[in-house]
This record gives sequence, C-alpha cells and structure tokens, in this order.
Amino acid sequence: MKYFLLIAISALSFNACKSKKNIDLETLPKDIALKPDNNLLQQSDREKLLAMVKEIESDIAKETCTDEALWRISPIGSKPCGGPSSYIAYPIKMENDMLPKIKNFTDAQSAFNKKYGLVSDCAVVPAPSGIRCENGKAVLISGNSGDGEVQ
Repeated sequence: MKYFLLIAISALSFNACKSKKNIDLETLPKDIALKPDNNLLQQSDREKLLAMVKEIESDIAKETCTDEALWRISPIGSKPCGGPSSYIAYPIKMENDMLPKIKNFTDAQSAFNKKYGLVSDCAVVPAPSGIRCENGKAVLISGNSGDGEVQ
C-alpha cells in the first residue's frame, strides 16, 4: 500500500511538472516603480517643489539684511520620517506673505514623500541658534557652535 501511494504521488508530481500552461505576461501585475510614467510624474512633482522653494528664496533675497533683530527663523520642508528638512530666515515685515508659502511648501513636500513612499535617515535637523547679517544676506547660525552656518 505504501508503494502504491508513493508511485501515485510521484506520477502526479511528474505530470504536474510536465504540463505547460501558456502564461499571458501582459495580465500579470506590474511593479509600479518600473513604469516610466511613474518616474516622469515623480520628476514633474519634484520640479514643482523646487519651483516653490525657489520662489520663497527669491522673495526673501529681495530684502537686505542689515539688522538681525528684523529677521525670524522658520522650519521649512518635511523629511519623510517627520520634522523639517531645513530652516530658513525671512524678514519680519514679510511674515504674512512668507509663512503661508513656507507652510504650503512643507505640506507639499510631506505629501510628495508619502505619495512616493520615500524614506530618509530620520536624523533630526538641529534648529539654528540665531541669525547674523553678512554682506546683506541673512545667515543662519548653527545651534551647536554658535558660529557655523546651517545653510
């Protein structure tokens, strides 16, 4: 009886391996990351983010930094693990215009990270300890040493 069962199982296994099914490769699921459309869409979204941050930086660059007390620091952007991707200095007199733009960029970058499943090192970007004016530009002071630049 054992031999009969063993022979039956072997015969079935042999026949199963021998049969060839025609597999239609077009009907199999595709990896979305390999689709060229996804790469083009991601690049397009990345360019939109770049344009948003360039507009913010351009608006701020129109102002000359002569007194650090007239400037503020804001977190900007979103790392995939959470938290800001960097910090930016802006003139207080432009606060009503800058803060909504900074928030829109941060929200858009967060949505981008989620949409494309991005990951990062999850390191916390330290907040700057202050601002100093150099050659008419606001320079962020590193929170660690007090004299290094953040950006």
